[in-house]
Amino acid sequence: MRSLIEEWWTVPGGIALPPGGVSSASSRGSLRARSPRFPPARSARMMAARGTHMGEAAALASAVTWAGTSVTLARLGTRYPAPVLSSLRLLSATPFLFLLVLATGATSQLRDASWLVLLAMVGSGLVGYGLGDTTYIRSMGGVGMQRMAPPTTALWVALSAAGGIWLLDEPFSWGLIAGGILVIVGTWFIVAQSAAAAATGPARWGTPRSILAICAVALAWTVATLVLAGGRGDLGAAAAGIVRIPAGGLAIGLVMSVATRGAILRRLPQGHDLALIAAVGILGTGMGSVLYIFAVAEAGAARAVILNSISPLIALPLSMLVLRERPTGRVGIGTLFCVAGTFIVLAT
Repeated sequence: MRSLIEEWWTVPGGIALPPGGVSSASSRGSLRARSPRFPPARSARMMAARGTHMGEAAALASAVTWAGTSVTLARLGTRYPAPVLSSLRLLSATPFLFLLVLATGATSQLRDASWLVLLAMVGSGLVGYGLGDTTYIRSMGGVGMQRMAPPTTALWVALSAAGGIWLLDEPFSWGLIAGGILVIVGTWFIVAQSAAAAATGPARWGTPRSILAICAVALAWTVATLVLAGGRGDLGAAAAGIVRIPAGGLAIGLVMSVATRGAILRRLPQGHDLALIAAVGILGTGMGSVLYIFAVAEAGAARAVILNSISPLIALPLSMLVLRERPTGRVGIGTLFCVAGTFIVLAT
């Protein structure tokens, strides 16, 4: 069996796409027709199963990259505004994605993509990064991190999984539902503990406004995920990323510049901090986003979101080492739930 990178970058005909990245029925049929070793039906089933497993592996790998990104940005967040860090990491990932598109030959995908597909990817970036992330960052001070992070993550996972099954006709199974519930509960325990440790002050917003903010952020992230899954057409992971990520980075930067009348530009990182953000943008946001897009395309939105949401679990050892956070009983319980839910999803 060829490696993940070989399967991802090499397709008969020289076009660089993830396995299964060509979504049209005729393209999938042509790939099956070229396999002399298996009957078409069996070959199609094996390719679909292999693509799902590789998508699941990509979702877990993206959770690893984003766990490292979160811990690094948590350290930098004490010195710089969160929107600045978010915008810079997205824009830093853009050159990496541009080179990846050139290296994989994905420029042909962008040339052949319809305007509707490109607009869908821009919209996914604007809604997910621009609206979702910006609202999330803005709401932290009013809602409080402890009240904001756990329910937002849980609601995003639940809505994305349900939307993938009901709107995109992704396979339904009780194992997927059970695993998703366990991951949501486990993430709640872990994130609530981390949020409590990092809380900077009491919440200022009342319950109705807090609920509205939580629902708005989770809905924005869900819409971005489902639009990505259902509207990417024949775009591979790199091609979709080069459209989504710059759109999100520019949106956040422009919104904050207008909101602060340019004052935020005087608080940009420099020197070592700027280099660290650039590294996080390339390795964490760039690679992590490509892996996530690949996971959504191959494993489906429901599985990808559930598996990707275990990043707080992966961040635990890093936070203990870098941020000097101490484990607690709540974290232990959350870890058990996340691990059990992940195994159930992978076994389904």
